[in-house]
Amino acid sequence: MIINGFCKMIVIVIFFIALHTIFPVVGAAEESMLPEAPVYVDGQPINTKYMLKDGHFMVPALFLKHTGARVDWNEEYNSVTFRLDDKYFAVPIGTRYTDTLLPGTEKWVRDTLSTSTVEVHQDIFVPLNDIAKKLGMEVVYRQQTRKTYINTQRELGKGPIRSGRSNADRKLVALTFDDGPENHYTSQILDILKEKRVPATFFVMGKQVRQYPTMMKRMVEEGHGIGNHTFNHPSLPQLSTSEVMREVETTQQTLQWITGRQPDLFRPPYGAITRADQEVLNEMGFRTIMWTVDTLDWTGISGQEILDIVRRDITPGGIILQHNIEVNPDLLRGTVEALPMIIDELRDRGYQFVTVQTMLEAQ
Repeated sequence: MIINGFCKMIVIVIFFIALHTIFPVVGAAEESMLPEAPVYVDGQPINTKYMLKDGHFMVPALFLKHTGARVDWNEEYNSVTFRLDDKYFAVPIGTRYTDTLLPGTEKWVRDTLSTSTVEVHQDIFVPLNDIAKKLGMEVVYRQQTRKTYINTQRELGKGPIRSGRSNADRKLVALTFDDGPENHYTSQILDILKEKRVPATFFVMGKQVRQYPTMMKRMVEEGHGIGNHTFNHPSLPQLSTSEVMREVETTQQTLQWITGRQPDLFRPPYGAITRADQEVLNEMGFRTIMWTVDTLDWTGISGQEILDIVRRDITPGGIILQHNIEVNPDLLRGTVEALPMIIDELRDRGYQFVTVQTMLEAQ
């Protein structure tokens, strides 16, 4: 009996050691990097940092944006807020409860959580199962695959546009440039486009527009399309919903001030966007534009290497991604070198260059 009891104690100790190795507790998480794992949202894997607290799976509050929930901070009450359809509730940081606003009233109701929220490395971690259920979602952990699944029980809205439509009679292609304007590469690109009589679409940053208004005006005056690329080039999944809206709206205001125009095209920095971000942009009247050809010009590759990528990946209705901002000396020399070669070769192959706006109108 003593031996059996001793063996059971060893097994329990080993189990807890293994558990803490797989799912770090709060104390350990504060001292080391947190692990990441995919959580499947309506079947789509989304990588997230996580931790285990009091036996509960904790994720950053901003992760819930991938489910479509709008996430914000309330500094007055030191809480994180979640909004989805008619559901709205606040979770005070460091507490074990939520305050829910009853739909159609001004009455708040307090509910308990399985464990308290916690701040780690400037991220607010919340119990995934509790928050998802309050949002009307289903969370399932499958032991066989050791994976967590969220069924949002919501239909997907209009998503990003990744290519334009074209046909054999009219092979359309759009050149796009991100991150400008500035005075080094942008002027060279505009000179080539003017000489070749080719329109392009520039997804601009608000802070660059404010710093280089003359170059911004030149883009518009020479007939090129423009799109919103945020003010400061942040990763949208790392921002609250209000911060995302502020980035976009400030850029729109800056463009209106400099050019007298407010575009309805938007491209997220790094191509990173959550379901909540997309739904907000849809409500703001934007069309979110991605790309079909990533030239990887930002890596500093040569013009010939960029041309080879375009040759390999281009198809009718293609949207080519390049950049026009001077970050490091000569980093985008390949972009300028490749541009006339891309234009000449695709024209020889029967392609017609248009702005993204024109391509969408042709659909």
